[in-house]
Amino acid sequence: MNRQPPDVRLALCELWQAFGGIALLSRYGPDAPWPHSSWSRDAHGALTPRLRAVVALARPRGRIPSFLTAGVTSRRASVADGLDEMMRTPPGLVRDELAREYPLAFADPLIAALIRDPEVQLNYLAVEFANFWRAAIEPRGAGLARSLEEEILFRSRTLAMSGGAALLHDLGLPSERTGGADRLTVVPMLFADGTHWWSVADGRTVVSFAARGAGLLHPGPKRDGTAQPQRADRLAILLGRGRASVVRELAVPITTSALADHLGLAASTVSQHLAALVSAGVVQRHRAGTRVLYELNREGVTLTECLMNQQPADAVELTHGRGIR
Repeated sequence: MNRQPPDVRLALCELWQAFGGIALLSRYGPDAPWPHSSWSRDAHGALTPRLRAVVALARPRGRIPSFLTAGVTSRRASVADGLDEMMRTPPGLVRDELAREYPLAFADPLIAALIRDPEVQLNYLAVEFANFWRAAIEPRGAGLARSLEEEILFRSRTLAMSGGAALLHDLGLPSERTGGADRLTVVPMLFADGTHWWSVADGRTVVSFAARGAGLLHPGPKRDGTAQPQRADRLAILLGRGRASVVRELAVPITTSALADHLGLAASTVSQHLAALVSAGVVQRHRAGTRVLYELNREGVTLTECLMNQQPADAVELTHGRGIR
């Protein structure tokens, strides 16, 4: 009997972005590798012992407790929606899941307190998640939101044209990595530390993958196009300031008009830069419906990372995810 193809959906969830950021800081502290290095230095002060304990609970198997994932079932769930849902989780469900799925739960006093008094402790946890979001992620929110939306658009094309199995293969998530689940929701994460986080919510398995736009977390030129003061901008020296600013934005697929709006440049100027970069073999373009998206190819990513004094192999993995191409 042939197995039916999996029912695969794409979704955005801000609470999972927050969890990914907490996991990165728990693992690396203020010294996360590129492209999260600058962000981790700015954000590590927002990490609390309670948030660290939740990540430690999930890390052995990469399974996130379901009370942190309820909002993923919608197309887009804000952090406020996710936290409201979390605080409404029945206390009995919290106790049962932690006792059943997390054998190390009682080892940490903060998690033990969550088991004893879920209602009160979930409220504490929600406050700390909200504070972390405001301090560590919201200041970069506009660029991150656009990056994730473009990622969903890009992946939706594969899903629509080739089906769920092809999408999972592109993301490095074959069936043996997802437990053979028939109903899957996949969530892009910009704060990815190499772990495929997963959970089960409302009968669906939810699993994360590393989105390609994480380069936005690394400081590039300011909005007015001037260079960051902390180091020489070798990319701008080689390409010119305007073209270098375009290259930095191409860590995530983006249209010409969106790129022009974001950089404050004329669309004709952006088109000229893109045409030159495509001719140079460092940028690729592809069509998604009626839109044409541009992004760095592997050669472009490697060139950019070398000029920024990074380690290309590590950075390509973080920016593009494992097995995406």
